Amino acid sequence: MSADTLTAEDILARIRRDGVRRAALALRKPPVPSRLLQELATLPSDDTDTAALALQFVAAYPLAPSHLLEEIANTALDSDPEAPPSPLLDKHSPLRIPHSAISAVLAHLATNPRTPPHLLTRFAAHADPLVRAQAAAHPQLPSRELFALAADPDAGVRRTLAANPSLRLPHQAALLADTDPSVRVHLTATAAPQAQLALALGADDSAVVRTHAVATLKVEEDLLLGWAACDEEDVQLALLQRRELPAEVSRVLLHSPHPSVRRATVAAISANEADGAHAATQLDDIDLLFLATRGTPEERAWVASAPVLARPLQSLLAQDADSAVRAALAANPALDEAVARYFTTRNDEPVNAALARNPAVPADLVEELAATRSPAVLAALAYRENLDPRLATFLLGHSPDFRRHRALLSVSAHNDNATDGTTGNATPPPLPELDLDTARILLADSLPTVRVLAVTACPAWRRADLYDIARDPAPAVRIAAIRHPNAADELLSDWQADPDPLVAAAAREAAETRARARTRPVLSVRATHGVPPRTSAPNPEPAGKAGLDAAAPRPNLTDSTPVAPSATGDSAISNPQSATPVTARPAAAPDLFSKLKRFFWQ
Repeated sequence: MSADTLTAEDILARIRRDGVRRAALALRKPPVPSRLLQELATLPSDDTDTAALALQFVAAYPLAPSHLLEEIANTALDSDPEAPPSPLLDKHSPLRIPHSAISAVLAHLATNPRTPPHLLTRFAAHADPLVRAQAAAHPQLPSRELFALAADPDAGVRRTLAANPSLRLPHQAALLADTDPSVRVHLTATAAPQAQLALALGADDSAVVRTHAVATLKVEEDLLLGWAACDEEDVQLALLQRRELPAEVSRVLLHSPHPSVRRATVAAISANEADGAHAATQLDDIDLLFLATRGTPEERAWVASAPVLARPLQSLLAQDADSAVRAALAANPALDEAVARYFTTRNDEPVNAALARNPAVPADLVEELAATRSPAVLAALAYRENLDPRLATFLLGHSPDFRRHRALLSVSAHNDNATDGTTGNATPPPLPELDLDTARILLADSLPTVRVLAVTACPAWRRADLYDIARDPAPAVRIAAIRHPNAADELLSDWQADPDPLVAAAAREAAETRARARTRPVLSVRATHGVPPRTSAPNPEPAGKAGLDAAAPRPNLTDSTPVAPSATGDSAISNPQSATPVTARPAAAPDLFSKLKRFFWQ
């Protein structure tokens, strides 16, 4: 809406919708004409509410003429029975201000940048604390009024004055002596405080004032270092609330006598690492030595897990009284080999278990750890990725703890791969091939997962053995026997009627897979034996002779009939070039033999 078409009714509607302050700020561009402002200021007082809203809008409008603001101020002060009469009041002025709106009009005038400065003195001495508080926030308030308001009996006025950006050090000093901490805490809003003010606020008796000043004041690094070295816990924690803290200040905080400060400092350093690197990489050996000697067990364990740790620090932490610290060092991939060998001589089970999981431990030390026969160590070795297959096979046969944990890792992955050919997110350690003796030991275990491991990890199971295994009460073991490559076709056929639907489905799937493999076409190869290729169509072969492209006989479990010799007899042996290859189909096993064989296996 343009200024030419704007009316007083439009402005009043905007005020009722948005409020006085928002309407005054929104109508700055284009500016409201002076005639409309004059019209709003002289509305008849028949409608008290409308006249009060109009006068408040004019008093708050930042582009109102100064003479109009002064006229409104004089009228409001003269209409106020508690204020002294104005000598400049025009008795014939058409302005009439409702009594209920005087304080609100004066409060808006006190914050208007176009209000004449001499009127601020009268506002600062007004009886209403709301008016004095608005005057206390004005940046052009004279110095004498600033001192007067610093001793105002209303704490709200003094709080507003403390945040005034035009305060000088003498005014701030007067407010520093205020007995109300809420007044002193508002001094921390000073944009560029002098060092004297910052020091006084940082040493305030009130913890609220002190910590707020340390956390928010914009000061030089020297003052931050002084606060960091004061060894007061609340001050040091307040320093850590800053968004940006110089590195030298963080180093000082790391040497704090308070564990809470040191933990917060480490957390702040870790948060600044964009790539998620260990915070210890930002510390030198002196910082780490301080934490290793004077820190809590949690801090010493954190140092022990540092990716770069000097040998003397490792030797110090290896003799720590807390077992968790030693275990953290034993699990560190940066562990020195001499320190690792020292750990193996101490017979400390938690430390040895952590050492068994460390991928940097050499193979000979791994064998020494396995020789301890500690259940925790053997369980940790089961999750080791680079375990020697010979040692893994030995432990599978001799350690129930090792085999049970290894089975939990390997069997689930094997079942997933057999089902859909995919692997999970976590890759289990490689599974060694088991001989029959070791596999039989595992097959006698009470846990089905271990028995499944015995079936899947041993390629030497016989068909008769798999028939026995397929009668295991655990469905997972029966499925493993069915999926074994040595399982007989009859086993797959019989176990399709298993009462467990998963076992029956696995048997059908295995049978279909074998059937598809047997029906794959066999590529024929023409044997030339040095004879040049023919350039014309070949002659038909004599009857009774098989061609060179004949498919080789397919192996069959019932193939026990020898191939009959050809009609050429010994002449083919004496003269190989005249021999004619003969393809003999294997004779099918009699039905009676198949039944006897199935009965024997069952």
